[in-house]
Amino acid sequence: MAQYSRRLAKGVKWFYKFDHLEKTYFSKCIFDTKGKASKAERDHRNFPDEQGRLPVYSEITLRDLIDERLKFIQTKKSNKYYRGNKFYLDMLYDYVGNTKVSLVNKNDINSLLMQYSKFLKQNNKDNHAVNSMLRVIKALFNYGINILDLKIENPCNNLGAYPVNIKLKYVPSDDEINKLLDVCSPEEKRLVEFVRDTYCRINEAIRLAYADINKEYVVLYTHKSRNSNLTPRKVKKPDCLKSINTPKDDTIRVFNHWSDLPRFLEKKLKLLNMRPWGWHNLRHRGASLMSKRGVPLYEIMEKLGHSNLSTSQKYLQLIS
Repeated sequence: MAQYSRRLAKGVKWFYKFDHLEKTYFSKCIFDTKGKASKAERDHRNFPDEQGRLPVYSEITLRDLIDERLKFIQTKKSNKYYRGNKFYLDMLYDYVGNTKVSLVNKNDINSLLMQYSKFLKQNNKDNHAVNSMLRVIKALFNYGINILDLKIENPCNNLGAYPVNIKLKYVPSDDEINKLLDVCSPEEKRLVEFVRDTYCRINEAIRLAYADINKEYVVLYTHKSRNSNLTPRKVKKPDCLKSINTPKDDTIRVFNHWSDLPRFLEKKLKLLNMRPWGWHNLRHRGASLMSKRGVPLYEIMEKLGHSNLSTSQKYLQLIS
């Protein structure tokens, strides 16, 4: 066990280095303490031993790689994510067969994508699913390269996404929203107004606790990616919360009437014989209104809680 310190501009940091089976392993100099570096070294030392119990990776088959990837996804990701990956990876296996991973080439992947695109076109569907398949297969080979240390090139490299028809998201008008509010209960009305005025995700609203409400702003929490930690951001306190009373236990959720996605919205719109739209349409409405007012894109990105500009750009469209 060997850990070493190094003085950097941001202070003293630690790294580890060890030899195993005539190969040297070492980390980046990123650990705040020697103890953290030591723990990371112990975890890393286990990895070569586990590799020895797995198939010989120069000879690993596509079936072995898919099984390893799916076991990882089943442990780390959601059931929905697992099912989507399994669907596309089963299609890959059926198309290529149980060959060695090193023999799967770019032409195999490209032919599969073209065949799937043709099938979707015959069924009047767009290429969104083709691009999803490409991402899943590319992630499969990256997993083999980065985690299982396969000495191969990813056959998906330089395969571009297929063209798709991007449709404008429906943006409900003020009149439609007001008609909806007229048939809502007080709790339902407050939730609709909160999402409308903060441009938040519906799960951010459901997660909101009284402790997150301050005099001028509220704090919203969301997962930036699957299985990531909750990330906070501040938004201006909307009018619908300005007269709200905070209970003694401020850990109680503000919208504790719902523990999951509220379903009353679609029922109310159907009752009013109005065009159906969902909670996320209110978020698109907020982004479009900010764009119409000339709010800079970086500010829109911050208010929506996005991590990159390209995501925010997809939300923008002109509204009357």
